[in-house]
Parts: sequence; C-alpha cells; structure tokens
Amino acid sequence: MTTAAAPTPADSSRDDQLARYGVHSRKEIVFLLRRVQQRKLLVNLDLPNSRQIIVTSVLAVDETRGAVILDSARGDALNRELLSGPGAEFVTQLEGVTISFFTGPVTFTEFEKLPALRVSLPKAVIRLQRREHFRVPMPIVNPVQCMVPPLAEGETEPIITHLVDLSCGGVALADIGGRISPDPGRRLSGCRILLPDVPPVVTTLEIRNSAQIRLHNGAFQTRLGCQFINLPNDMAAPLQRFVMELERARRANL
Repeated sequence: MTTAAAPTPADSSRDDQLARYGVHSRKEIVFLLRRVQQRKLLVNLDLPNSRQIIVTSVLAVDETRGAVILDSARGDALNRELLSGPGAEFVTQLEGVTISFFTGPVTFTEFEKLPALRVSLPKAVIRLQRREHFRVPMPIVNPVQCMVPPLAEGETEPIITHLVDLSCGGVALADIGGRISPDPGRRLSGCRILLPDVPPVVTTLEIRNSAQIRLHNGAFQTRLGCQFINLPNDMAAPLQRFVMELERARRANL
C-alpha cells in the first residue's frame, strides 16, 4: 500500500493563494492571458526544483483548442528540460498584478513556421497584488543602479547592479557579474541606490530569494530578491515618491 507524498510548503502556499486569489472563470482567464499577449509582456517560466527561470512571451491564446502558445526557450538544453519535466510556474506582471499558474506538461509545436511551446489553457490562475508593498518594474533604458560595497577580501571596487523592480519593502537586483553570493538571509550593508535627481538611498538589503535568468540574447544573470532592513524614513520617502512617479507615468501611457 502506497501513501501520497506530503504536500511541500510551496504546494501549500500555492493552494492557499489559489483559494484566496484564484480566478476560475474561463472567459476571464482567456481575457487576462490575451492582455499579456497583446502587451508583449515578458513571462517567467520557473522550473520546479531548479534555480533556472526561462524568460519567454505569449504568442497566442487558442480558446477553441484550450492552449497557450509560448515562445521557445533560447537554448536546446533549456527546451529539453522544459519538455521532459512536469511543467513550470508561469509568472508575469499585468498592470501591477502578478498573474501565475502551473502550466502542467509543456509540448513542442510550431507557430507561424517557427519553434514554439504549447501548454494547456489553465483552469485557474492566481491574480495577486500585494498592495502593502506595490512593486513597479524599472526602466530598461538608463536603469537605476545599486552600488553594493566590496564583499570579498582584497576587493576595492563596489559591485554595480541594477534594479529590476522596486517597492517600499524591497528591490530585485540584477547581478550580471555573479559577484554576490545568493545565500538567503545574507545581509548587504551600505548599499547605495542611485535614484535620479535625489541623493543616494543608503540601506541594508537582506537577500530573500534568487534565480538564474536566461535573457533573450542567451546571456545569464542572477536576480536577487531583497528586503530593506530598518530603512530610515528619510530614505523611504524618496523611494516612495519614485515608485509613485513611475506608476503614474505607466498608467498615463496605457
């Protein structure tokens, strides 16, 4: 007699979010995914039990066949990992709201005579906005830099990273050089966030999570999800103003 495996913390968290924030209407799910497609938003495919995340996009939403067509991964090894595994976590940001679901098995297909990936149209998606720490994506052109003090003995030059997204609760950093060890709980003291037109925001960051991101050009970068530690009010104020200005500009361009 076999027994079912105990649910993992990740499974329990996903089930809890699905119960609280789940969208089960097929019509609304199709609407959300087509908005992601029309806006050409980047999508992360987070592979289970792996530190790799594949960046892709939605090419088509076929309601009749119950399928979502995604751009193929850059690299045969990544495609093989996707096709041979149980699926991946689909995650994207639509108008400040996280849209996510587990894809189930991924299969190979063609779209407009080019290689593509096919997943089943989900029966439910999680639509989650953490309003207490609203995150906004950072500009790709002229990115905001975060200078991390040297970490290794003998180093004198700071580590230059740039912000992927920002909230009043934390940041996501892109570490292209791989100089920062991504250990959860590690604290980076004396980091300087260089917002435009204001003095640097000096703060301690604690690494909460990390992932290897494969970019469209095939290069890899480490993305570090960090939390502010004891951020003073005089440092929090310019961050909040910057977040609000970016969000206002984004909505004006919708």
